[in-house]
Amino acid sequence: MNRPSRRRLGVVVSALAVIVAALSGCSSSHSPGAEAPATPIARLNTAAMEIPRIDFCSRVPHEAVTDALGSSHARLASYGDGDRTAVAGETDTVAEHGCAWLSTTGPALARAWVFASPVDKALARSAITDARNTPGCHLTKSPQFGSPTLTQVCENKGTTRVRHAGLFGSTWLTCEISDSGKLADVRKRTNKWCVQIANTLNTAR
Repeated sequence: MNRPSRRRLGVVVSALAVIVAALSGCSSSHSPGAEAPATPIARLNTAAMEIPRIDFCSRVPHEAVTDALGSSHARLASYGDGDRTAVAGETDTVAEHGCAWLSTTGPALARAWVFASPVDKALARSAITDARNTPGCHLTKSPQFGSPTLTQVCENKGTTRVRHAGLFGSTWLTCEISDSGKLADVRKRTNKWCVQIANTLNTAR
């Protein structure tokens, strides 16, 4: 498999246009499972976690999605490594495993994805540098979510998006929530969402 490019790493929006279109006609499907522990993100032991690069949408607990969206009614769309979809305005082959849940009662959108190929620290740092130049967004300090790590905040036309991304071993994991409302609320929900995603995926338990 080809070495991943920075454009596809997940710190830039990938496949979002196709996901949102798919959500208009796709119902959610969650397998039952125990909700991940409500660990504060600052206490998440990311150094000890092992995150596989797999299709994981069905493993995410329904309770985690409900908490993230503020609603129990959601539609799920997913994509996998090798799918043809829109990336950065062009049709391309996606090199990620990802999921998106859209609330059917409001504008909230929760997403999570892992890059399908191994990522080293040099590439991760380059991607973080690139993320600083995303229009309408800025990087902000936050507890470690992998190493290296980033927290990105974007605000546009009344919508706030908070994204955490980081390197877990050789796996680049990204999770985010977009919603209207105050930044503090979106950030709090994103922190919990990312903890739940990481705990769900972690195989070192």
